[in-house]
Amino acid sequence: MADYYKKLSWGRVLIRTLIAIGMFAFIMKYAMDKSVTASDFVEAIQATPFALVVFLDAMDAFIDKTAYYKLYNRAYVMMGGQGQGQWIQSLLAPVAVSAVIFFGMLAMLGGAVTINLGEYNPGVLVWVGMMSAYAMLPETGDEPWMTIIWLAAQLVGGFHHVVILPAGLLG
Repeated sequence: MADYYKKLSWGRVLIRTLIAIGMFAFIMKYAMDKSVTASDFVEAIQATPFALVVFLDAMDAFIDKTAYYKLYNRAYVMMGGQGQGQWIQSLLAPVAVSAVIFFGMLAMLGGAVTINLGEYNPGVLVWVGMMSAYAMLPETGDEPWMTIIWLAAQLVGGFHHVVILPAGLLG
């Protein structure tokens, strides 16, 4: 049986890229409809604890490094999957990770999780959406883009809004 995860699959890259483009387009449309300003967006970035940004970059590196290799193959086989259907697993995992990032970051930055997205600051929703869409993009795990964006936002704010750990993490 061929090992489908030894090399990059351009089909999976294309599908993940198209999903990410759709996510970014949705976020941009939301930002336009809600008149989200650059200031709102930068303030949301500045309010993000550094540990969360580093965690996001680590998750992105993990998902990119494992999306094409044996880890998903093993997990899929353990769940009863066989044959060439394994490529579905490598597409569903980034979608699941993006959803976890979206709701996890929303809970951390928004203070609570509610189904009514109108309760959240639109700038926070755009930033959280950008983070989750970024995680969907293939082959971004080698560069810490979220950390770079966070540092740029902190530089703009004079590093006055730096938070290292999320509130409530240590009790």
